[in-house]
Amino acid sequence: MLATDLLVFSSILSATWCQSVLRVSLPKTLNSTSGSCLLIPCLFNISKEKESILDNSPVVTWRRGSLWSLYDTDRFTIAHHQMEPVMEVVGDLRKKNCTSVMRNLSSQHSDRYFFRIETKTFTTTETRAVYINVSDSLAEPNVTVPVLREGEKVNLTCTAPAPCPSHPPNVIWAPALGGDVTQRTQMNTDGTQSVSAILNFIPSFHHHELKVNCVSIHPLPREDKPLLSHKTVILSLEYPPKKTWISLTGVVWLGSNVTLTCQSNANPPAFHRWFLKRAGVEEELNISHALSFTVAQDNTGEYICEAQNPYGAKNSTNLQITVPGQPVLETVSPFIVTLHFGPSRSHQIGIYYFYSCCFFYTFARTHFSIFNITSVLLLFKQRKLLFLQVFISETQSEKKQTSSF
Repeated sequence: MLATDLLVFSSILSATWCQSVLRVSLPKTLNSTSGSCLLIPCLFNISKEKESILDNSPVVTWRRGSLWSLYDTDRFTIAHHQMEPVMEVVGDLRKKNCTSVMRNLSSQHSDRYFFRIETKTFTTTETRAVYINVSDSLAEPNVTVPVLREGEKVNLTCTAPAPCPSHPPNVIWAPALGGDVTQRTQMNTDGTQSVSAILNFIPSFHHHELKVNCVSIHPLPREDKPLLSHKTVILSLEYPPKKTWISLTGVVWLGSNVTLTCQSNANPPAFHRWFLKRAGVEEELNISHALSFTVAQDNTGEYICEAQNPYGAKNSTNLQITVPGQPVLETVSPFIVTLHFGPSRSHQIGIYYFYSCCFFYTFARTHFSIFNITSVLLLFKQRKLLFLQVFISETQSEKKQTSSF
């Protein structure tokens, strides 16, 4: 504790012990905004032998802690007096209600304040202070969001303090999500007031991860432009799967590797169950996000993915997979592969046997990877390959490659 604080408290305690004890009930901290006012909830109790002073129009003041050593001395000047906020007691002192209002506040009025009651024959000061914090900006409102589930009516509550009852804030929701907004003023347990805006609506899955703003608009008595404060919340909505679909990676051919991936739109995330339907009979395959296999004849059928979470389930559309029959390893007449680099230049690069339509795909990727293949011409007759031409666009690097042919 600072030395000045010790001096203040020792002075107060000395005066209190020499006089009747005054007990005051008030909040420890109160916040307000520059240009506004502040309600100080205050109740007090005084010894019975001194209660009679309440009928003699006692004077109530609130003394600043930072000026304590100057009060009741010649050093307390008009300039010091002007440092004190305008104070009005609105409570009934005869009922021991010392509730007061500070007006025309500025950030310079932030300080500890001590309640003091005095008459011509008696003076006493409360030893406990209330700390008044006056800011040039507003604190963000408090937002309460319960668990949101699709189709279940719910309330979102936004609460902003109302330190100045004569100029309460206007609290709104933006957007209002198509619901009804009710505004109400309530008394807090410490005697202060606040204003709440209650948004009542029925959420849908379209509201998931939507940003919603609670805006508190505080009018100021001496300014045309109000102060704004807001808080943004991102809604998290629980809903059943809305869409389920299957994506396929790989080429369906005997011996190739294929992966089926199930995706869904749900919150919480769904788990996925796989089914295979053949000849009208449906069998369960696995419970996983992805289904991988090496293609064989028995993989032919309709694949179905079911997405499920605690709120429901939804199937994907059926994905038909048909595995082609085993290719016939039929050797045909050899053919010549010729690379064409223009109307006057060509290179013969080899004689190959053709077994199936898939052979050339593998062959081209293996042997022509150094070239930019622009087109391929294959001529068949009764499943016999008569000739094959590969047309290539030539670059400088390719000229070096083709020079070896």
